[in-house]
Amino acid sequence: MTSQMSLKRFAPRRSPARALMHWLREDKNPLPRRQERVLVLVMLTLTLAYLIVEMGFNARLLDVVGGLASHHQVESIEVYGRLIAGTAVALLGLGMVLKKSLRLGWSRLRTTAWAVAVIVGCVGTTYFAQLALVNHLVDRSTPDERARAALGVPMTYLMVHHDFGLTGLDLTAEDLQRPEGKTLLATFPIMLLSVDRLTDRIKQQAQGFFELFAETVRGDAEVNYRHYQDSLAELDESYRQYQQGSSRYQEAISAASIARHQQQAWSDYVASLKQRNRRLTPSNVPRRHVNTVRQSLREKGIAVADDWRPNDRAGFNQAVARSVQRDARNAYASGLESIGRWIDPGLPRGQFFAQLPIQNKWREALHLPYLITLQPDLSPSGFEQTVYRPTISYDAQQLIEDRLVDPQNYRDRGQKEQIGRDSYRALIVPMIALLFSLLGAFTHIFKCLGFFTRALCYVPPRLYVAAFVGYALVVLTVPMFWTNKVTEQPLFLSLKQQSGSSLGLMGWIIAHGVQWTAQVQPVFYPLNERVRLHLLGGLTYGYQPQ
Repeated sequence: MTSQMSLKRFAPRRSPARALMHWLREDKNPLPRRQERVLVLVMLTLTLAYLIVEMGFNARLLDVVGGLASHHQVESIEVYGRLIAGTAVALLGLGMVLKKSLRLGWSRLRTTAWAVAVIVGCVGTTYFAQLALVNHLVDRSTPDERARAALGVPMTYLMVHHDFGLTGLDLTAEDLQRPEGKTLLATFPIMLLSVDRLTDRIKQQAQGFFELFAETVRGDAEVNYRHYQDSLAELDESYRQYQQGSSRYQEAISAASIARHQQQAWSDYVASLKQRNRRLTPSNVPRRHVNTVRQSLREKGIAVADDWRPNDRAGFNQAVARSVQRDARNAYASGLESIGRWIDPGLPRGQFFAQLPIQNKWREALHLPYLITLQPDLSPSGFEQTVYRPTISYDAQQLIEDRLVDPQNYRDRGQKEQIGRDSYRALIVPMIALLFSLLGAFTHIFKCLGFFTRALCYVPPRLYVAAFVGYALVVLTVPMFWTNKVTEQPLFLSLKQQSGSSLGLMGWIIAHGVQWTAQVQPVFYPLNERVRLHLLGGLTYGYQPQ
């Protein structure tokens, strides 16, 4: 025993590097090589399929969040994002299940049951976890953050407007349509959280700022005039139908028409009496049958009076006239169902368009405020002066009332709570979606490389983990040196510095996360878009650009 210890004492010691490599290569319970290769090939196939879908989604997501899509469109495509993220986690769980199944010799039924349970659990948990994360961040947001978000979203819209410029940001519309520009549009509002006195700065030019935003949302006067002409054509068709219905109504209640109905009704009445008794006439109806005759006429729609006598032709004619007028009015009113309210018949075109039901329908079709009065056949300049400019001013005033208020109005149960929450949600969802998508894609690129390597040769788990750590460091650090036109802009650098200094550690993470994303996308987006167009057949993920 002593001699063995002496020999070990004098044996050559391993260097730290060799000791580390020995530790990395050590695997206490490896699978048989044949089983491991089958497992690796299965997981490589599934991961490649996932990665293709993820890369296509990342390209589409950047189109959405960088294309000024609506809040609804962003939320809609995020459903796909949560499902794809859940699939990524499910692949990790599935690999563990299959490995354990091979190691313990499970039956196919047990393996399938565990695989289904893990996949459903991972997808569901990840889906609702991401949703809960967004809801948690919105719930934890402060009134000041919501107030800044309410201004940051309009400012992002204005960045692609030809007439709006920001000091320190020299980018053209073409620059903003490139991957790095779209990334800036997606992440710009969240960087505004660090700007001092943002609300006070906007107030100095509030009317012009929000009028420009309103123009960006509604489109210019020319676009709106085309919508006006289209709506006018539709209303002209409504007026043509109104004229036809009006003519039928006026014809139906004319004296000649009523006289014809009265004569025909009287003849039918006399004939009905003779059917009872051929000697019976209006003049000799027995008193005991008078009520029966009245009831018979009323059942036919001729509402004679309670004291009407069977031979009273004048009273009969009055009842017939009322019946004809009532039927004509009902038929005319049924033609106005699309309008929803009564409009007097026989109006000329100008008066028809001036009717309140028509004005309401017209304003609703063009999304105009109630104070606008529309007239037919306006010229482009007349439309701009009487409709477009007043509408833009009204929109700006509404935006000022909603967004340039005391931040405390955005607090929970505050007057503007919902606007603040929606604005903050619209601010954080794009950034979260982009980061999750990019990190998921890069992680599974490594997994594909790892599976491919393990299919060729054995890779110990510790060495695999160490390789992943090195890969992550490269992915997170190298892109930080790929500066581009967007991340070199003075305004971008200033916002990055302010975020890091005023928001602490979280601000530093946000600032560098935005920079990393903006510098990765010019390299990553073209590849992703080619995958979406060529390998996925132009899959839209539920989003179509307007």
